[in-house]
Amino acid sequence: MRRLVLLLALPAGAGLGFLVSALWLLAQGLPQVSRLETFRPPAATRVYAADGSLLAEFSVERRIPVTLEELPPHVIRAFLAIEDHRFFEHFGLNVGRILKALAVDLVEGRVVEGGSTITQQLAKVLFLTPERTLARKLREALLALEIERRYTKQEILEFYLNQIYLGNGAYGVGAAAQVYFRKPASELDLAEAALLAALPKAPSRYDPFRNPDRARARRGLVLGRMEQLGWAGAQAVARARAEPLPRPAARPKVRAPYFVEAVRRRLVETLGLDPVYEGGLRVYTTLSPAVQEAAEAALAEGLGAVDRRHPRRKRPTQGAVVALDLRTGAVRAQVGGRSWSESPFDRALQARRQPGSAFKYFVYLTALEQGYTQADTLIDAPGSFPGAHPTKPWKPSNYDGTFEGEMTLRRALARSRNLPAVRLFQALGRRKVDVTARRLGLTGPLGQGPAEALGVGGVSPLELARAYAAAGSGGMLPQPHWVRAVYGPDGRNLWPRPPAPRRVLDPVTAYLITDMLRAVVREGTGRGARDLPFPVAGKTGTTDDQRDAWFVGFSSRLALAVWVGCDDNTPLGRGETGARAALPVWRATMAAAAGTELPPPWPVPPGVVFVEIDTRTGLKAGPDCPETALAAFARGSEPTRPCEHRTLRWPRLAGRLTLIPPSR
Repeated sequence: MRRLVLLLALPAGAGLGFLVSALWLLAQGLPQVSRLETFRPPAATRVYAADGSLLAEFSVERRIPVTLEELPPHVIRAFLAIEDHRFFEHFGLNVGRILKALAVDLVEGRVVEGGSTITQQLAKVLFLTPERTLARKLREALLALEIERRYTKQEILEFYLNQIYLGNGAYGVGAAAQVYFRKPASELDLAEAALLAALPKAPSRYDPFRNPDRARARRGLVLGRMEQLGWAGAQAVARARAEPLPRPAARPKVRAPYFVEAVRRRLVETLGLDPVYEGGLRVYTTLSPAVQEAAEAALAEGLGAVDRRHPRRKRPTQGAVVALDLRTGAVRAQVGGRSWSESPFDRALQARRQPGSAFKYFVYLTALEQGYTQADTLIDAPGSFPGAHPTKPWKPSNYDGTFEGEMTLRRALARSRNLPAVRLFQALGRRKVDVTARRLGLTGPLGQGPAEALGVGGVSPLELARAYAAAGSGGMLPQPHWVRAVYGPDGRNLWPRPPAPRRVLDPVTAYLITDMLRAVVREGTGRGARDLPFPVAGKTGTTDDQRDAWFVGFSSRLALAVWVGCDDNTPLGRGETGARAALPVWRATMAAAAGTELPPPWPVPPGVVFVEIDTRTGLKAGPDCPETALAAFARGSEPTRPCEHRTLRWPRLAGRLTLIPPSR
């Protein structure tokens, strides 16, 4: 017997030694379960508008942490009933279930049944890969034992209910309650709790949205287990079985999608991909929901109106709106097209279109800086200029095909006359105009030759809004920005302060060009906005064949640019000028943006005086002058000679087709 015992003990000891050695090897390199104490799962970054309302979330995993105290008892019981009803009795491993699973696996010749406890599932979710191998199962068991040694059952269960994947991007019961039932987990009823508990085994297979029959059967299994265990009454279970499954919620409309995408890109560029999608950041943006909603509604109505006027056009009209805080550069609204779902291309920031007559702003601003006044006169008459072809001169015309003869700079800009602008451009020289445009933020090609005066280069709506803001702000060029602050989980602000606006115009010059742009609204092509109950200034823009329609302008608080056109650069249709296609969108947005506290007039800087002038001759207005306006001048440059009424006719203009020099 002694020999027999010794003979049997040797292999048993060797087997035990092998098992101990194997377990020791498996234990090497196991994760430290103490990481649970500092474990921070990937958390969504939440993006807020300027009024604190939620705009969007960026995340890889959707999570809403909950505590056990927040959950109704039937939620906890539903998960325990189907996943591990002896959870509060075992030490992390359910030996009976493990032996049963092992027998099934041996019969099948592969791992088909797990027998895992909730603690083992937590170990796998947090620390291990999902591979189904014996080595992984043993490592899982070792981790489960260590987790049970270090943490209470309540802590383990809370970890589990917040980490388990429940399908459709939801991690934990808090997020799943929102995804499937659009309610907090604290309000889940018995049927809803049973459905969520049905999901951990195979979230896709039992997805109630895609596989309702399987989901209903699995929910019934959970309810049956709860009844067997005495954790739910027969009547309650019967009512829960009869409850309908949830239906997919209509995809919520993304708020300000073009703006949110601009924010996302800047966050990733500055902070990196992982912090943005997993860092649980709180991002506070510059967006004004009221201005944004007004811009979206106005653009939709404006584009619809253009399409209704031209029903035969095959492609729908596109457009863009961008609004900047005049003094800070904060982007208050941004619409990059008629539909983000149809086209995420952001025309407010990324499109470069010809500005047409909206570019005249830079020409007349340069003239003011060179000593011209809005009372100086130009000639609106036919003329030939160097063109793109060396032997073929360029002969521009006005939109209406007529010519008005002598007129002031003020009248020429207000009525958007092309020939006076080209002559003024020629007199100033291209280099000076280009310097002005670059100083005010234009970066793309501006065109070649005198045609540049009529806006043949490429600009974005954001660039034009910013450039015009320099006039409305008294000469300060703002730096557009979308984000005010970004707070990490520790409460620190991670976002750099945006650059301060910089001076690019003398305050007097800024006020003078603003006064001329006000004339566009009060006396010229921008008359569609003159009924606004507060002062505004701006400029229309229309390119050849009505391919682009613009209105760009500002109040004393907001700079706003609107573009309407077609992506393929085909004409909008006859008559679709900036005044007809873009100005109504601009006016509606500006009116809504003002709210109840109307923007005040621009402050008049020292050194500015006002004189009533004749808008044709630029002379000081007298009793016989038919068309007059109160105009701003730098002190000492205002006209003093009174006008005498005269009627200009074409024969008197023969030979006078050049620029009339400034009267200073």
